[in-house]
Amino acid sequence: MSLDPELLEAFLPEFIRACASFDRAETGESARRALDQLRAMAAALGEPGVKAGVEDAALLLDPFMPEMLAEAASMLRARAEALAPAGEAPPAATAAPAKASRKLCRTLVVDDSALMRRLVRETLEADPDFEVIGEAADGLEALRQMAVLKPDLTMLDIEMPVLDGLGVLRAWSLSGPGAVIIVSSAARPGSPMAIQARRLGATSVVGKPSGAFSPDLRERQGGAIRRAARRAVGLAVEGAGQ
Repeated sequence: MSLDPELLEAFLPEFIRACASFDRAETGESARRALDQLRAMAAALGEPGVKAGVEDAALLLDPFMPEMLAEAASMLRARAEALAPAGEAPPAATAAPAKASRKLCRTLVVDDSALMRRLVRETLEADPDFEVIGEAADGLEALRQMAVLKPDLTMLDIEMPVLDGLGVLRAWSLSGPGAVIIVSSAARPGSPMAIQARRLGATSVVGKPSGAFSPDLRERQGGAIRRAARRAVGLAVEGAGQ
């Protein structure tokens, strides 16, 4: 089947990260959560071979067979990576030389809204000094991604399921990597929650302009987000755009 190259390009890194979570699962419950994520991504892609591979991996959960997880995760990664030529996704080497010539700020975007994650990602990637290396939809996943990816910068929402942004900050303040910027409608600059976030170590607080879903983010707040991000990692602010 013909795959949308843009969809495939977005799918592969997220699927491979989920395979790593499946591989590292220490309990049946954690393996099931990782598998649910893999199943959802396979369904969104719609490629039969990947979907079948996920269902094959599900057989390891009842009964739970942790010794087989690494082999199953490797199989799933191989099936997903084999799709790149079929989907005519641009080869990774095409973009690598430009990125290899300088160090980019590796950034994690954390928000329970998929739309907001996309808007923040696109806002940051409009600046050539930033590379979004991962996303998370809740606080616990954010902490897992921080531990694995060790980002230079994390863009963090406050109001999220499972563990909120303040809970992430409390854990991150002990030994977490990089800098953290709050991007939230619940923590407007100068508000009590924003002050609490700063006390917990957040470098700065940028408010969402109009609630949880803000299609005007790039127009109204894009420059503010990029300027805050550049300051957080010690880059000159002149390159942040308006």
